[in-house]
Amino acid sequence: MKWALVLIAFVETLLGVLSVANAEDTALGELKNHLEQKAPRHWQVHVRWRDGVLLASFMPPYHEAFDLWYKPETLLQKMSDLCPERGARIWDMLREDQDVVLEPTVGGKTTVEMRVSCRKRLLAD
Repeated sequence: MKWALVLIAFVETLLGVLSVANAEDTALGELKNHLEQKAPRHWQVHVRWRDGVLLASFMPPYHEAFDLWYKPETLLQKMSDLCPERGARIWDMLREDQDVVLEPTVGGKTTVEMRVSCRKRLLAD
């Protein structure tokens, strides 16, 4: 009888973990699709979970990225414009403590200062 209870508890835990992983994969896919449609075609996009946020890195072609890097206001505006709008499906998939963060990457490098928090942007509007 004890083994049956242990087995049931194990299966319930496993199903819970799988459902959380599935929800995270769905949110990741939703954001990737959103950004691939919205970002300039020649920009590469890489989306992943990191520290409880969906982190999207953008890699414009090197010359454009270099030019934007030295025009931070323009770069930050371009990044902000890529954030999902209020009411987008992605926000229904994330918990209140989760965020979508966008970062530019130039020559394989980025800085935290250039990251854009889409949730903060929505709250500021």
